[in-house]
Amino acid sequence: MANFTTEGIVLHKVNYSETSLIIKIFTLNKGLQSFIFQGAKRKHKKGNLISPLSIIQINYFQRLDSDLAKISEIDSEISYKTIPFDPVKSSIVFFINEIIYNSVKEEQYNPDLYHYLKNTLCILDILEKPADFAIKFLIDFTKQLGFYPSVEPEATVFDLVNGKFSKYSPNHPNYVEGENVHLLLALMKKKFNDENPLPINAKKRRVLTNELIRYYQVIFDNFKPIKSLAILEMTFHD
Repeated sequence: MANFTTEGIVLHKVNYSETSLIIKIFTLNKGLQSFIFQGAKRKHKKGNLISPLSIIQINYFQRLDSDLAKISEIDSEISYKTIPFDPVKSSIVFFINEIIYNSVKEEQYNPDLYHYLKNTLCILDILEKPADFAIKFLIDFTKQLGFYPSVEPEATVFDLVNGKFSKYSPNHPNYVEGENVHLLLALMKKKFNDENPLPINAKKRRVLTNELIRYYQVIFDNFKPIKSLAILEMTFHD
């Protein structure tokens, strides 16, 4: 039986018993892993630290004949200053948590992806105006997943099947056209810490968000519906 220490980002948790949890954590050292945290709901076990996309430090041990590791100790690696208290940011976190959980499946060492997610969450925590954050994340995250769209000169459509902004419409129905293409291209140029939101209304934000989710659905087989989308859309304002 081996003992390990790592930091990780919480992606999912389910009840295992009255006091214990099964948790999926994207770890720095080994990628996506499943853990059992016995007694997590007892106060002295700090189970309250396990919330969507919380960044934690854990000690755990794992038997060679088991895929399920056991957490022995947990602490906060990063303490968010605003996310838990800001309803807009909390909605964004629930939303991108679902996107990440539906997209990151492989149990493999990927420190670049880990640091990307950690840095992105830290940026969200300090932003004053996160209006474009969720939409920006949807398109920027595709870099990490390997299907960031290419851009051809004078592009007028976004071909979701072939992952490119093109001048000509493809011979299939999975594409975006019109003003939405120009807005998506503008989003690709924005940085996460850009405090100047795009001049678009709530209806257009909903459209862009849903078009990008459709892109994920085209790329990933069995990409599940995003339950938190409706809550996120309630935070969109003109």
